[in-house]
Amino acid sequence: MTKVYFKFFARNLLTFLIPMLVPLLVLGTLSTFLISQYITKEINNNNMNLLKQTKGNIELIFNELDTLNLHIVASALQFTNLKNMMTKEFPEPVDYDQLASLKNFIDSPSIGKPYIDSIYIYLNNDRKRFISSTTGGLVELNDFYDSDWYSSYQSHPLDELMWAESRPVIRPTTGQSTVQTNVITMFRRISVAADNDGIIVLNVKPDYITQSLNELDTLQGQSIFILDRDNNVIFRNHPDYKLTAEDAETIYRTDSSFFSMKVNGETQVLNKLASEKYQWTFLSSVPSDSLYVIPNGLKLTTLVLLIISFAIGTMLAYWLTRKNYSNLKAIVTILDFAKSGRPLPPLPRYSKDVFGYILQNTLNHFIEHNFLKVQLSERKYLLQTLEFEALHAQINPHFLFNTLETLNWKASKLTGGPNDMTDIIENLSDILRYSLEGGSGMVSLQTEINQTLPYIAILRTRYKDKFDVSWDVDDKALKYHVLKLTFQPLIENSLYHGIKEKDGFGLIRVKARVSGARLLLSVVDNGIGVTAEKLAYLRTQLESSLDQSQHIGMFNTQKRLKLTYGKTFGLTIRSKLGWGTGIYIAIPID
Repeated sequence: MTKVYFKFFARNLLTFLIPMLVPLLVLGTLSTFLISQYITKEINNNNMNLLKQTKGNIELIFNELDTLNLHIVASALQFTNLKNMMTKEFPEPVDYDQLASLKNFIDSPSIGKPYIDSIYIYLNNDRKRFISSTTGGLVELNDFYDSDWYSSYQSHPLDELMWAESRPVIRPTTGQSTVQTNVITMFRRISVAADNDGIIVLNVKPDYITQSLNELDTLQGQSIFILDRDNNVIFRNHPDYKLTAEDAETIYRTDSSFFSMKVNGETQVLNKLASEKYQWTFLSSVPSDSLYVIPNGLKLTTLVLLIISFAIGTMLAYWLTRKNYSNLKAIVTILDFAKSGRPLPPLPRYSKDVFGYILQNTLNHFIEHNFLKVQLSERKYLLQTLEFEALHAQINPHFLFNTLETLNWKASKLTGGPNDMTDIIENLSDILRYSLEGGSGMVSLQTEINQTLPYIAILRTRYKDKFDVSWDVDDKALKYHVLKLTFQPLIENSLYHGIKEKDGFGLIRVKARVSGARLLLSVVDNGIGVTAEKLAYLRTQLESSLDQSQHIGMFNTQKRLKLTYGKTFGLTIRSKLGWGTGIYIAIPID
């Protein structure tokens, strides 16, 4: 009953949980998915717009290079004179007037634009002179505190028009001390007297750009990065937020402009935008948790509701199961009382539920049906017993036994001792004695084999040099019980309907094996076999309840098997014309 109780509980639990949990689960999952999709789309659009705005502002700052270049192109004669001036050992007085005019050209934006640190203009010359917004005139590279820019200028290929890099500048202060200042240097090649014969160097204060990044309207925890061509971070709005070289390389190699990845052990939603002009990458990084607060909240709410619904469903299922189990137990008790003939317990006067209705309307009918069923079973058992005894008597006529004993005595008296005739009579007497012995009709397989040998001896006397019988019996099978006279009719069938009609010598193979909980028996001959049509006819007749004039031994054996073991057991025939016939029996092990 415990197993039944748990089945009831599981069924009731599913009855309550499916209507409660499935809609909640579908609604929660669908809502979370749709909101996540909407947020993802909005995040992508907003972050890309933010990066485009940042890119526009930054490029607007560095467009000062284009302004300077246009002025140089417009004042080509003046800058040609400047290049000549740089090659002179000592400039002439008139050169200083032109130099002052050109100095104003770079001093004005350097002073007027708060984000510009300094501007250099260098035209290729042997003395490595250039003009700077931080000095009063021509400066030689060896005498100037900032000369690293020249190495970058020399190392970059001529076909690279513009580039940028972050670098430190060490400036002297009062006394012998120095101070280091980090700048973002923009380079732009210029052409004055020849192609690419100079460079404009624009040094920008990174603090100004960092401040402009901090003033952007960003999400909570959102970081904005600007990476140079070597994936080095040159600007960021949060100085405490680091980006490793490995992460920067991974971001650079990712083709998508919107993706997620682990950064510093935390999942980040990233957007990137490339600047073809300066070969920079603008990057937005937002913690995933801060973006998906609403979907995560929906997930948590759905989970809590699922747990609550599961708890309520479990309690309701438990209450209903106890109630139904109690009613079922009452019904089973009444049925048991009815089967055993004991007085029935008092029944409820009126039905409170479906179980009470069943109890009142079916139990009275059950009692009557149970009595009729018992009577029917008794009659069926009696009929099977009578049929079994009739079949048994058909194979084993009792009256012949005494006659055979008399014949045996007469034959011995005529010859003065045993002879072939007495041997045949003794074997036949053994067969009849075996068939007439009392009991349930069940014998061990060992006994059945021993009592089949006299029958084979009689057949060999009549059909000398016509057949032989081989036995292949598993020792484990000998102890199990089979029907008495199982093998005799099957061997007779193989001889008379198979080997007798065959030219030459025949072989009958008898096998017995144990397979699981079944005992497998087979009698196979290499006789003439039967056609497919005849085989189908025999199989049909085996399942028929009509008496058969041919193969009577085999058909009687089939009936005895079914009466003893049930309709699911019996013998099976397989045959092929010209090859032989096999009869197979599978019975349960006792």
